[in-house]
Amino acid sequence: MNELDTLNVELSGTNLIEASAVTGKTYAIACLYLRLLIEKGLTPDRILVVTFTEAATEELRGRIRSRIREALHVFAGTATDDPFLRALSANTNGRGPGRDAAVDILNRAISAFDTASIFTIHAFCLRALQDNAFESGSLYDTELVTDPSRLVQETVDDFWRMKFFGDREPLLKAVLGEKCSPETFAAFAGKMLQNPKVKILPDLGARDEAAVRRDCRESFEEVRKCWKERRAEIVHLLENDTGLSRNEKTYRKDLLPPLFDGMDAFTGGDNPCDLFFGFGKFCTSGIIKGKKPTGTAPRHPFFDACERLKQLVEERLLLLKWELLEFCRERLPLRKREANIRFFSDLLNDLHAALYGVSGDALARCLRDRYQAALIDEFQDTDPVQYDIFHALFHRPETPLFLIGDPKQAIYSFRGADIFAYMEASRRVDRDRLFTLTSNWRSTPALLRAFNTLFDNGRKPFIFDEIPYHPISSGKPEPGTVLILKGNDGAPLQVWTVPTGEGGKPLGVGTASDAVQVSVAAEIARLMGEGASGRACIEERGNGRVTERPITPGDIAVIVRSHRQAGLIQEALRGAGIPSVMRSDETIFATRE
Repeated sequence: MNELDTLNVELSGTNLIEASAVTGKTYAIACLYLRLLIEKGLTPDRILVVTFTEAATEELRGRIRSRIREALHVFAGTATDDPFLRALSANTNGRGPGRDAAVDILNRAISAFDTASIFTIHAFCLRALQDNAFESGSLYDTELVTDPSRLVQETVDDFWRMKFFGDREPLLKAVLGEKCSPETFAAFAGKMLQNPKVKILPDLGARDEAAVRRDCRESFEEVRKCWKERRAEIVHLLENDTGLSRNEKTYRKDLLPPLFDGMDAFTGGDNPCDLFFGFGKFCTSGIIKGKKPTGTAPRHPFFDACERLKQLVEERLLLLKWELLEFCRERLPLRKREANIRFFSDLLNDLHAALYGVSGDALARCLRDRYQAALIDEFQDTDPVQYDIFHALFHRPETPLFLIGDPKQAIYSFRGADIFAYMEASRRVDRDRLFTLTSNWRSTPALLRAFNTLFDNGRKPFIFDEIPYHPISSGKPEPGTVLILKGNDGAPLQVWTVPTGEGGKPLGVGTASDAVQVSVAAEIARLMGEGASGRACIEERGNGRVTERPITPGDIAVIVRSHRQAGLIQEALRGAGIPSVMRSDETIFATRE
């Protein structure tokens, strides 16, 4: 990839900018925004800026507005240390209209900035659908419902009643045995229906339920016949085979009679799907799992027959979920249409459907006339639907489209990101339009060197070629604040390991958690002691001066995964006499006070 040059990059076509933490992503967006204003003559309402949260939208809006004001001062003659603004005001790249014209453009941009098109992805889709109601086929006054769970639950309840409240459904006991309920089905359906492009595996859409039902019956009859004719032989094998393990989780002899009774009751009944608890121990896979580490699993046609039946029952359960999704895909839109409501996910799906529908070209032209350049922030959090929307609208040689994000963050599925959507987008961008930001503006050079050592080691730390690690360097000529630990080994990145227990066994979760809390509190207490003796200091540099002060608790942050862990760490610090503040989004009513 090329290092991004915000002053000289072409303002046209599709460009992908890959960033890392604190490498100036928002700064780059603001610089590109300034160039679109000055060099392309676009007004704030014509430059679409999209990000993925309300908070990020407000931050971007504030940063871009202040950047325009800063540029206005520089063009008016104010001195600046910013090399980009100096070069822009001097028209170094030869693409600007001249200083007076630029000042006029920036003044008008500030005056009209309240009309700036800076949106979350959902706000953009809502605006696009409402402003182009005819082209999108969208109702103008549809109510936006933030929580779809009630309507999804009502639809799933209808499915559950139709499926299980009528004639006796042989699958009901198996469904309940899998801990399924209308509530778990609603949670499953709600997640699957958010993305119409999600691919469900295995693909059972063409599988005939009647055929699966028939296969289940035939397999059940085979199991029943084999058990009836060869029961004594199978029982003797399970009780006496030397290859089977005999602990409480496998085939301990005193636990076998209830299993045999269960098989008697199952084969004496008439429901192929009524698999009892422990049925898996009669299946080939269960036998293999229950053998001794050095033993040989016994073989018998009965075990294979049970394995086939178990797989067919599992297939019927999967088909039931397919039925559920098809039912919801048919009924949920009807319910929403009757109530004239729309969910957040519908905003993306409806715009996607409109752009790729009969009137898609007309809608895309309307939106391209409205937005003549696009900057998509946090692009690693995109999914296939979102990417298709931007591709349909702005993937044109003459339209400036900048996709900005950190692909390393796309590995976190809890953020809703789709790593493969990002990789597909990356493949569609010309190689000479791939850029990177590699100057970190917060961390110290020593820590950046440590990260480079860890990740840039000739291997692929994120598995896929499309997610490389670009070595990071410090963007500051001299760090302003440095931690000084006198007499320490100076390694900026240190990894602690939890010690093993007796006999080299790993510690239990509770014991390990206690060890972590005590160790963290002890290390912070040690640093406080070192600070008091002048051996742990914060060195601050600026304006040609260097000052030094002892380290304090406010200089230290402890990052945890949960509110509970935060509370435990805080309690350990309190025990060591160290004051701390816990920052979280937990409700005040959940605190001990």
